[in-house]
Amino acid sequence: MQVKTWLQRLTDESNLWFNAIKAEDEGHFESAISYFMRDAEKCIKQRSLVRAALSCSCAANCLVLMGARSPARTLYSEAGSIYLENSEVVMSESIREALWSLEEAFENYALAGNTDADIVRERYIKLAARISPFSKRGQTSIALESRKAESIKPDPKKEPKIPEGLASEIENFVKARASGTTSEGPFDPRYVMKSLNMNGGSRLDEKSIVS
Repeated sequence: MQVKTWLQRLTDESNLWFNAIKAEDEGHFESAISYFMRDAEKCIKQRSLVRAALSCSCAANCLVLMGARSPARTLYSEAGSIYLENSEVVMSESIREALWSLEEAFENYALAGNTDADIVRERYIKLAARISPFSKRGQTSIALESRKAESIKPDPKKEPKIPEGLASEIENFVKARASGTTSEGPFDPRYVMKSLNMNGGSRLDEKSIVS
């Protein structure tokens, strides 16, 4: 049996991500959104959270291009939630990735007009202070605010109605995320918190800090 190379796997017509990008480039936004949503669901089940969040935000981008801003805000918010979850999962392994994930969560929440962006800002500032105790809170906050995008504002009077099937895909994904049914196994908060001690200190090793 012939083994596919990484390039063949990437360009395989059955590859959801490849098909989504191809459809988006060709201006077939409805198809692209469907592929992105299926890819996001698949990646969530495989615990590939960054890829899932990216697919979710890409689907939101396509919705904006279609003028469907209300569902776009919903998916930007979901992407922010997934990035936030990833920051918790990788906390004990890579502070750098945790900070990056918080930046992405902040940006997506901002696009969604989600007030959880304020919570993410506080987490980012506190985590950044652990790495550089002498960094100033104001400077860290300003650096993060530079990533803040203007929220997508829907206009119900002009907003087109997306196909029912597409709306159902988005709704089902959001409901599955809320119920936890998109995950293959329960999320263990001990994995998130194992790097922290009761005094608020950290047991992170040097490798996790610089990775």
